[in-house]
Amino acid sequence: MRIVRDSKLCHGCRTCELMCSFHHRRALSPEHSSIHITRDNASGEVYWHVDSTCDKCKGEEQPFCERYCLYEAVRRVAS
Repeated sequence: MRIVRDSKLCHGCRTCELMCSFHHRRALSPEHSSIHITRDNASGEVYWHVDSTCDKCKGEEQPFCERYCLYEAVRRVAS
């Protein structure tokens, strides 16, 4: 399984990044997230990177990034 983002639905709100950090540290701390969101202010383009530290929220029913995405832009897919 892997986590993917639909760039057409993503608004770059960073909720996935915050919730990922909450899974890892039980704190909203982007520096502890496996997901990193950046935005090119000139173009408005949103970039997404998932580190190798992503464990797909092992032990949870659903990855937090998918569960809490306000725009349904994040989902699990078979590898």
